[in-house]
Amino acid sequence: MRNPEAPARIRDTDDPAVLANAVKELLRYLTIAQDMIVRVALEDLTIGGQLVRAGDTLVTNLSAGNRDSTFLTGPDRFDIGRGARGHLAFGYGVHQRLGQSLARAEPEIALPALLRRLPELRLAVPAEELRFRHEMATYGVHELPVAW
Repeated sequence: MRNPEAPARIRDTDDPAVLANAVKELLRYLTIAQDMIVRVALEDLTIGGQLVRAGDTLVTNLSAGNRDSTFLTGPDRFDIGRGARGHLAFGYGVHQRLGQSLARAEPEIALPALLRRLPELRLAVPAEELRFRHEMATYGVHELPVAW
């Protein structure tokens, strides 16, 4: 809602690729899983020039990975046209979330339907007044006052 061109583009398209890219970018930009992901190295490896030995614990942050400038250009900019392929919102490799297809399909269906039904949908308060849930493992807002 802070980027008025994004809801308009989602509302006005029937192109599944545009909707898929918009949802990928939302998932990348607003990575929901905020908790630190803990893994154990199964073999010796080097990450960023640092040796990690088999058995060492690795603590990662998915949202930081989704904002990595080596992953994409302008990672702090929200752009539904970018097609954020490879984002980490659902994990990576064998640790990807099983329900990710359903989790992507829901907003791909719901967002255009909502925006077509309520084309004047907007925040009812200034964006700066939104209170985000940083203290929880799942990112989001405490409440989202809207008007239409």
